[in-house]
Parts: sequence; C-alpha cells; structure tokens
Amino acid sequence: MNKKTIGWVVLGLVVFGAVSFASYHIYQDKVIQSEKETKKVLNERLADLYEDQKSGYFKADISSEAFDDLATEVKKQRGESQTLEDIDHAKKNFELQEDLNQLFESDVLNGLDLSAHPILKEPDQDKIKALKDQLSESSAKDKDWGQDISMLLRIAETQSKDFTSAETDVSDLLNKGDGLTLSDYLAGVKTLAVLPDGKYKQQLLDKLDPVKNQLANENNSFATQIQQSDASMAEAEKNYQERQAKALAERNKELTELKKVLAEKQETYDSYKDILDSIEDSKNDESSRKKAESESRSRGSDSSSSSSSSSSSEDHHEEDE
Repeated sequence: MNKKTIGWVVLGLVVFGAVSFASYHIYQDKVIQSEKETKKVLNERLADLYEDQKSGYFKADISSEAFDDLATEVKKQRGESQTLEDIDHAKKNFELQEDLNQLFESDVLNGLDLSAHPILKEPDQDKIKALKDQLSESSAKDKDWGQDISMLLRIAETQSKDFTSAETDVSDLLNKGDGLTLSDYLAGVKTLAVLPDGKYKQQLLDKLDPVKNQLANENNSFATQIQQSDASMAEAEKNYQERQAKALAERNKELTELKKVLAEKQETYDSYKDILDSIEDSKNDESSRKKAESESRSRGSDSSSSSSSSSSSEDHHEEDE
C-alpha cells in the first residue's frame, strides 16, 4: 500500500471518527432534551394533583390511587428518582389528610375548603398522636396546608380530651345509684357543656336519661333545675362553638382569597398561553411562506438554467453547421 493510499485511509478514518463523534453528541443532546421534557411533563402532572402546590393544598375529591398511577408512569418513563421521591412525599401528606378527615364526622379539609364545625367521632388520643408525629416528619409541615393540619389536630386533641372527661363523669353519675344528688348531677355534666353537638355527645346524653328521670321523680323542683342546667349547657356549648367557628371562619376567608388569587393566576396563564400560541402560529405561517417563496425561486432558477442550457446547445449546433 503506497503512501497516497495510506493517506486517504487515514483521512477517511478521521472523517468517520469526527462524524461518529458529532452524531453521538447530537444523539446525547436529543436524549437529554427528551429526558428534560419528560421530567417537565411528569412534574406538571404532579402539580396538577394540587389545588396549589406552593402552599401544599391538594385538589378536592382525589384519591391516593392518583399518586400511585403517576408513580407507575414515572417508572415506565424511567423518570428521575427525585420525581418519585416528590410523589411519595405528596402521597404521604395526602394520606395524612385523609386519616385526619376520618377522625371527624365529616371532612374537615377538602381542597381549599375548611370545615367551620369539626366534630370528632370519638376520643382517640393514640391515633391523634400518631398523626401529629407524621406531620412533624412531613415535607409540607411548614406550608399553609401543614399549619391547617396542625390546627385541626389540636382541635381533635382538645375534643378527644373533653370527650374522655365527659365519659368518665357520666360513668361516675351512673355508678352513684340511689345516692345521686342534684348537686352531683350539676357538677358532673359540666364537661358535657362544651362538647360539640354530634353523635358522641348524644350517646352520653342518652346515658344520662335514667339519672335525670330518677332526680325528676324524687322532687318536682329538680326537674326545673335540670331544665335550667340543660339550657346552661346549651348556652356554654354555643359560646364555645362560636369562638371556634370564628377562628375557622377567618381561616376560610384566607383560603377563599387564595382561591381568587389562583383563579387570577390561571386566567393570566391562559392569556399568556394564547398570546404565545398566536406568536408561534405566526412564526409557522411566516416560515411556511418563506419556504414556499424559496421553493418557487428555486423552481424559477432551475427553469431559467434549463432554458439557458437549451439555448446554448442550439447555438453551438448552428455554429457546427
């Protein structure tokens, strides 16, 4: 093999290597760009499970399956572990909210709706403590959502303690039997006064019916005093609930304002999107127009070149004759 041939072989290898290197980098760039776009889409889908991701509030009426479905999709797309971790944290927070709602007779937090009258189903200090521990480890404990969860857990804790105290007092009254006095009754029902009007309170009141009947049968004046006691209980409960409802109403007002802000942001986003889509359409139209003009000029140039070549050929033929 002579030197000239070797030179061409070396040059060919260099060119091939350069092309391969460039092709590899183009491929890598495309892979990276594709991964970025996939991650963006998946993160947007995670954000879509929130009413407001920044403050931590989830969409209303979703289920934990929505997080499982998204995690499965991320794994299929070979998404980043960070995205999976974010989904896992979000699911745990959502399940914490669901477990909290299960403590009460009706949902106390759903989307951006906060109940003004939370009523605990029954005393359950262990469950409340477990939820408080979960919240302390939550990634969203310092967000607005976390603060509301903390407030609702405090309400649950207070009601649970009141329920337990009232249950103990009712049991003591029932155990006194014939030795029960009106003073005992009035002292024993004080803890019932601040309980919210719910199923558990009604159960305790129903247990006291035999006691009330016993005292009323012993002395007619007792019946009047019991009625006055019941009225006093109702007033105490009303005042307590009004104070609590006022605090929750103020928080609901803040959440309503947040809804308004989010709606305005969405409207602005939609407006910007329409503008960007319009600009993109204009660019595409302009690109199509320029491409058409370029193709038209190219066809004209080819036609002119062909005509010129034909004319030159005819002139040359005449000269030969």
